Formats: sequence, C-alpha cells, structure tokens
Amino acid sequence: MKTEYLLKKKLKEIYLVSPNDLGHPLLTKIYKKTTSYFKVMPFLVVIPLSFGAAFLLYLVLGPFLVKLASLLQYGF
Repeated sequence: MKTEYLLKKKLKEIYLVSPNDLGHPLLTKIYKKTTSYFKVMPFLVVIPLSFGAAFLLYLVLGPFLVKLASLLQYGF
C-alpha cells in the first residue's frame, strides 16, 4: 500500500515538469521542432550532419587537418 502511494506521488512529480520555454516564441518553436527529430530518430540526423561537417572541414582546412592528424597520431 505504501509503495503504491509512493509511485503515485512520483508520477505526479513527473507530470509537474514545466515545458521548455526559451523566452522568445520563435526560439521555442525551433527548439521543439529540432528536438522532436532527435527523440524519434536521432541517428538519421546526427550521422549525416557529422559526416557533412567533417567533409566541410576537410574541404576548408584540408592540408592543415592532415598535418594535425599525423602530428596527433605520432605524438608531440
């Protein structure tokens, strides 16, 4: 009986969490749109973005990144 009471109390506490509000309605709307994708299928968004960012960095800083990787690979 006591555990049932404690579980119901915990459930009420969980539902008391206020929704996220970033202060500006546009920011809140963008936040809710982006986080909904991360909640449903995070890897379909994160993996292509990380590959794209790595490729973009390679195009912009190509030779420097190769030298930095070899420096880090062999040590200082």
